Amino acid sequence: MPSIFGDYRVRIDPWEVDYGDQTPLAAASDQLDEQVDHEIEVTDSEWQAITPSGDAVPHERVVFVDGVRRLEARVHARQGEHLIYGGFGSFAVGAAEVENSSATFGPLRVFRTAVLGSGERLPGPVRIRSNLVYQPESTPNAEVDGPLRHIQKSMRLAEATLARDLCGEGTLTIVDGPLSFEPERRGVALGYIKRVHELYLPAKFIPFLATLPAGSRTPLFGIQTAKSGFARYSWFQRLAEPGPGATEMHGIVRLEVAANLGVGAARQLANAATAWLPRTAPKRARDPRSPQNLLPIGALEQKLRVALGDARLFRRWIESLVAKEASSG
Repeated sequence: MPSIFGDYRVRIDPWEVDYGDQTPLAAASDQLDEQVDHEIEVTDSEWQAITPSGDAVPHERVVFVDGVRRLEARVHARQGEHLIYGGFGSFAVGAAEVENSSATFGPLRVFRTAVLGSGERLPGPVRIRSNLVYQPESTPNAEVDGPLRHIQKSMRLAEATLARDLCGEGTLTIVDGPLSFEPERRGVALGYIKRVHELYLPAKFIPFLATLPAGSRTPLFGIQTAKSGFARYSWFQRLAEPGPGATEMHGIVRLEVAANLGVGAARQLANAATAWLPRTAPKRARDPRSPQNLLPIGALEQKLRVALGDARLFRRWIESLVAKEASSG
């Protein structure tokens, strides 16, 4: 009987995925080549904190879109002398909708994938159970973490697709992470970056950002990706003051909107978001990622993780299947 893995000799890495692969991994840089203009709203010399008044919801309907992903098992696939890194992983994307002071969950989509690196692909879907099927995918990345990066990228694409689907007239769609698309309809999409790895600001602005008061924002600045030409307007804002002993950047998030919205509309949206978003921030006792992990996003993440199912159970099933295929090979 032919193997479900085709010509590949698949073996599972016995280390738990939380510990990483046993093979050392060098960090890879995903830094984009981007051009930044700090004089979109004011000149460099006029940069100061902007504190808008009011706390009204920015739009009639606000939709938060987020995704969660995980790797259930790392595998090594050998084809002759060629060793290929792979993995079984899942991700889910969904939406939380806020309208008329009430919040509900919107669409939810779950994906399962069996990824091989080095441009290789399994011959067909891997059926672990009747209702648990992993679709074969491939990434050209030959590194040990290539499959996980592929799953992360696939999740981001699925988030963008869902956000684009939900971005209708009268709706503000807030995507957890950088914005990667321009809305095709009359809605507005906002990228919400809660982990600030790239400041986009010259060194002279860092002390200003570090002392930005809660409920305030920076002036708008422009970001344009050189390769794609995708242009956005962005700003930093602080959701809450750092507690005693906390880092000076605590509570800082970055937001961005497609530049085709226009400077005037982007300014209005930045003011509304700066005033309203702190109302949706959780207390520290409720979420260790407070205040950046907003309440609708935190609730959505919990629902998505439940939808993914029991990772430890899935891993045992995958181990059993791999062991069965190995003993029959």
